[in-house]
Amino acid sequence: MWKEKGFYISLIGGIVCIAAVLGIYVSMVSDSKENAAEVPVAEATMPPQETLMPTQAPVSTPVAEEASSGRVKSEVKKTPKPKAKETMKKTNIEDRLHFDQETGLLWPVEGEILIDYSAEKVIFFPTLAQYKTNPALVIASKEGESVKASAAGVVKNIETNEETGTTLTVAIGDDFQVVYGQLKDLTVKKGDEVSEGQVLGKIAKPTKYYTVEGANLYYQVKQKGETVNPLVLLR
Repeated sequence: MWKEKGFYISLIGGIVCIAAVLGIYVSMVSDSKENAAEVPVAEATMPPQETLMPTQAPVSTPVAEEASSGRVKSEVKKTPKPKAKETMKKTNIEDRLHFDQETGLLWPVEGEILIDYSAEKVIFFPTLAQYKTNPALVIASKEGESVKASAAGVVKNIETNEETGTTLTVAIGDDFQVVYGQLKDLTVKKGDEVSEGQVLGKIAKPTKYYTVEGANLYYQVKQKGETVNPLVLLR
């Protein structure tokens, strides 16, 4: 009987020991989980970061400052250069010119007409020994004789060509121009303002196109670029 009681006492003591051991194990596992939860994730998983060297701050520019402030730089417009005073003067002179067709034109030289104006039909040219149209008057003169301006105006052009030699063009207003050819010793230059009767130059030796006709003035009148008969306007 005492043996049976000793057996049960030992059994109960063993169970108590096992329960105590299990309790201690459970307590340890619980403390371990709590400690693991308190550790920050970044510290457990992220590797140590490298130390970055400081970089140079970006240089501020006017364009960048305007872009960052929301302003768009407007395109710089080129200011047109003012016209030269001489050009403006010429334009003003030409603008105020007026040609009175009723008053007409002053004869530039005194002499007979060697070759008539003939823009619509051919006419005979003695030196060339051929017939062709003539957009001007060929007026007989003497070498060295003065040539006068038929009307007030401004010198638009001076050129030299094979047929009419040194040739002067004067704008007289209202889209009219007077052309004087076979000249020399000019007294005016391009851009000069001239008055009616002013001497423009002298009659030169005739070109090879007019050797038979002799010294003469090539005299042409244009309106809006088209030739007109000078005899209609000469007074």
